[in-house]
Amino acid sequence: MTETVGSALRQTRKNRGESIVEVAKATHTSPASFTKWENDQTIPSERSIRKLAEYYDSDPLDVLALAYPDKYAKAKNAMPDIEGKTIIRLEDLLSNNTVLTYNDQVLSAAKKELVASFAAGLVIASTTNPEAE
Repeated sequence: MTETVGSALRQTRKNRGESIVEVAKATHTSPASFTKWENDQTIPSERSIRKLAEYYDSDPLDVLALAYPDKYAKAKNAMPDIEGKTIIRLEDLLSNNTVLTYNDQVLSAAKKELVASFAAGLVIASTTNPEAE
């Protein structure tokens, strides 16, 4: 059975023990819209999916690939061979649960923010200027 956008959203919400009303309020979405999404009656916009992913602290490509497979499924599967390597999501640099260290010293919150901003800037620059890769 193929996972749908609605089942993915429902599973995530239920795993967190939240009601539709709670998630809708936190993401500035109407409960009616969220219910339609979970029941696969409508598909959330890309913007709404990204907003939900931010709220759930998850990768938006997981749901975007389900909602818009022609546009995002290839992007999700285009990852190079990573077997045996440590994977660090760039998004995790800003997570409150992440502690960055250098030479066995914990970086301050300000330095952590600087590292994360620099890394994000490099990625953004490479997407707007493909020659920068």
